[in-house]
Amino acid sequence: MRVLERLGLGTALAATATGVIFIGACSKQVPGTAEVNQGELASYTSEVAASSAAASSSKAAKIEAANDAACDGLRSANKTSVTSFNAYIAASNDQAPDADAKATDAVATLRNSAKDLDRKITGDVITDLSVPLRDYVQKTNTLADTLERRAPTGELNGVIDTFNTSKDTAIGVCAPYGS
Repeated sequence: MRVLERLGLGTALAATATGVIFIGACSKQVPGTAEVNQGELASYTSEVAASSAAASSSKAAKIEAANDAACDGLRSANKTSVTSFNAYIAASNDQAPDADAKATDAVATLRNSAKDLDRKITGDVITDLSVPLRDYVQKTNTLADTLERRAPTGELNGVIDTFNTSKDTAIGVCAPYGS
């Protein structure tokens, strides 16, 4: 058994000596000065810049397309809503027998237009547009709710004024966007 212990001790000492030699060899410094390969650096810098520019351009195009789509959606929604609502107003002013049916149609048109526009206000639409567009959607739904319950004329006119203010603001901010 003593032989095995001596053999184990000898092996351990040999392994330790080998480790010390490797550690010593690895701790030596290499003489010289670190230099940048200018050709590779220029190539890498160019690739990074091109990649960054492409990503920025792609994101900018996505935002521009979202802004245009939202503003085109506003114009379409507003045209449909105003046409339907004004048909009801004309019938109501003339005390036409179809005034109630036109009111029901205007309510549905207002809600559908608001829903269609709301879908176009994506996360890519800039805040300067999304806030007034969402306000327009909310005011359109308020107008639909007020008309649906056949509110008195004074109350309806107040809601119409609020809707028109919201509409004018949204159309103003959308002037540079869309078709």
